[in-house]
Amino acid sequence: MTLKVAVIGAGLAGLSCARDLRRAGFFVEVFEQERVIGGRLATARLGTDSFDYGAQYLTGRSAKFRNFLDEVSDLGYAARWTPRSQVSGPEGGGQMNSWIVGTPGMASIVRPLTESLRIQTSRRVHTLERVDKSWKIWFEDETSVGPFAAVAVCVPAPEARLLLGRVGDMTQIMGRVRMAPCWALMIQFDERVLPEQDVFSDMTETIRWIARNNTKPGRGGRGETIVIHASPTWSRQTEDVDPDAVADELWSEASHALGLPPVRPNRKSAYLWRHGLVEQSLGETFIYSHEHCVGAAGDWCLGRLAEHAFESGTGLAKSIINSLE
Repeated sequence: MTLKVAVIGAGLAGLSCARDLRRAGFFVEVFEQERVIGGRLATARLGTDSFDYGAQYLTGRSAKFRNFLDEVSDLGYAARWTPRSQVSGPEGGGQMNSWIVGTPGMASIVRPLTESLRIQTSRRVHTLERVDKSWKIWFEDETSVGPFAAVAVCVPAPEARLLLGRVGDMTQIMGRVRMAPCWALMIQFDERVLPEQDVFSDMTETIRWIARNNTKPGRGGRGETIVIHASPTWSRQTEDVDPDAVADELWSEASHALGLPPVRPNRKSAYLWRHGLVEQSLGETFIYSHEHCVGAAGDWCLGRLAEHAFESGTGLAKSIINSLE
């Protein structure tokens, strides 16, 4: 009989975990609370233009993650991006000729991970229930699924703590993790607006990152598309502010920092990543209880890079496989 394993969260950690579990012969179901998969590997549209409003690019430091990026690139879902600048970026810097972006958007990066997986979106998990050495998953709409032999919780640490609070000392362990919000602003113009550089980093206490999104390979559309990320401190101070007001203030601040004349965007939209940045990581690859067959993974286990999410997810998968053999 094929054992069933549930993965909660369809970001890079969850999907890399799910793929390894599926390859090991388990029946895997993935539950994602959002309408789309990918987590912070996210692409949105304003009109006909696309914006990478989460992770801006990827770098490969470990051989395993570089192999994954090569796989994605060979399939046509990623390419190198060489922007005009010499700044260190939000994903940890690195030589700019080694910056990898999804094509036609960052969300494309996870597509090779989804093969043979059963993924349900818009399914917000409310409770995990232990029943006869198996797991039952309850959703906010009071429906449930199960039983599952094991569960991998691959969501931001504050959300994972809520789901795993009754499992051993997991709540205390995850309490060491600190995550910060990040406001992302998407702007579209008919004509070129930014100065010569394509990326700008740490411009002011408010502005953490500015990128000319349309210079990434595979981006269509006309005119200029810009993505701006606010600093963690400013984002935390404005978490409850109306997104339209945030959009106006961020663009005003960015325009002033860049020395631009007053110019009105054709379109603009702000989005809050409530757990967008890792300020203090766990310092371990993943968390897993062999007694309860449940664990957690995410970039927050190791650091702040997408590569950390991938390493955490594959590490958790290996531990689950070993415990169920």
